[in-house]
Amino acid sequence: ALKKGKETLVSRKLWNEHLVRYQSKDYWFTIDPIFDFQVGKDTDADFSSTYNNTRGIFIQGGLGKKFSFYTSVFESQGRFAQYYNQYAESIAAEDSPAIIPGRGIAKRFKEDSYDYPVAEAYLSYSPLDFLNVQFGHGKKFIGDGYRSLFISDVASPSPFFKINTKFWKIKYTNTWMWLKDVRPETIDENGAYLSKYMATHYLSWNATKRLNIGFFESVIWAKTDNRGFDVNYLNPIIFYRAIEFETGQDSGNAVLGLSSKYKVNDNINAYGQFIIDEFASSDVSAGNKSWRNKFGYQIGLEYYNAFKMKNLLLQAEYNRVRPYTYSHGSTEINYGHNNQSMAHLWGANFSEFVLIGRYHFKRWFANAKMVVGSRGLDFNNATDTFSYGGDIFRDYNDRPSDNGITVGQGNKTTTFYSNLQAGYLINPATNLKLFADVSVRNFNPEAETTTAFKNNTVWFNIGLRTDLFNWYFDL
Repeated sequence: ALKKGKETLVSRKLWNEHLVRYQSKDYWFTIDPIFDFQVGKDTDADFSSTYNNTRGIFIQGGLGKKFSFYTSVFESQGRFAQYYNQYAESIAAEDSPAIIPGRGIAKRFKEDSYDYPVAEAYLSYSPLDFLNVQFGHGKKFIGDGYRSLFISDVASPSPFFKINTKFWKIKYTNTWMWLKDVRPETIDENGAYLSKYMATHYLSWNATKRLNIGFFESVIWAKTDNRGFDVNYLNPIIFYRAIEFETGQDSGNAVLGLSSKYKVNDNINAYGQFIIDEFASSDVSAGNKSWRNKFGYQIGLEYYNAFKMKNLLLQAEYNRVRPYTYSHGSTEINYGHNNQSMAHLWGANFSEFVLIGRYHFKRWFANAKMVVGSRGLDFNNATDTFSYGGDIFRDYNDRPSDNGITVGQGNKTTTFYSNLQAGYLINPATNLKLFADVSVRNFNPEAETTTAFKNNTVWFNIGLRTDLFNWYFDL
């Protein structure tokens, strides 16, 4: 339906096809270049312009009916809006100037820019119709919403091994990941980052033709002198909580979750998630808002062909996570990787409302997004060093009290972010887009600190991008 141009080689490659593609009876593959060229202006910055310069290669293919592969390699330099640069530097590893969120550890490029190479790849093998095995380096996302409280794609890529099993009305996914804690206090005498491991189970059941129900559990543990990759967690059907008690209650950081999705009609889906990091029934019944009641939830609604307008999608979503969720008394087994959350990018101790609209007509598209939220940050000054539950990398034993814990406690901060983007899809085979967008961000903490300061910016961008992954600028 989107095909355009003439049947010449140049026209086909520009508008419709992969740059290189080959298919035979026994194998197939495609090869494409990757571009992400952007230039923009941040009204709050003291430098002249923002930019991103990404070049890379994207290869995918298959051998026979059971084996396939994917790889993409990026070489990038960039300078972003001032608030984004400052955040990237605030989560930097010990020996780097910044970590680019969602991309990885960067090195300095010129005086005020970053160089951040990224590689993602996987091998996929399906020995049986109901079984698929993958091994690779990349990201995972579990959920139906814009955000995920289970596993999200906001952190850097990491090595993984995944097994997908499908039978009857059930899809069962087991994933094991190798993560890193790059904070200075976790680096060993040889300068190596601390290794962490994450194991997850996710069971998705189509209970009816309209209702899907999911069960999720995960556990993170750290490499120590006496413990590496724990074979106890290789069992694909055991409950991680049972192993946690068997190996020592503080040996891992386990999270449980439930999800659901309901098809109201052909145009409307309702979805949600609920996670529990720690739960004490006695504290709930006491009604004292104990710090131990660490949980969060998501509710959302998708409206396709909204108001009978073809290709218009509207989405509304609300997320709320209590303080100290995802954190742990042993800070090295927090729910993070490369100083970024493995779930919601705000960590914990927040409430958020997201409204999204997407529309396309032939190859033209327009997207709008608004995020309004409130969260509680730490003060980290000479008079107040408490952890208020938003920073998942801090020890939850540094809390100011055991009871009376509420969402937004601490340095209460309101956030407003909106983005409007429009563009043209040049090549559907590679998702190459020409676009222009504008973002408005207001970040307003009650008290300005060394890591939380008021920001009010407008950021303009134009660019040409092979759109293969999500950028999250709504920090």
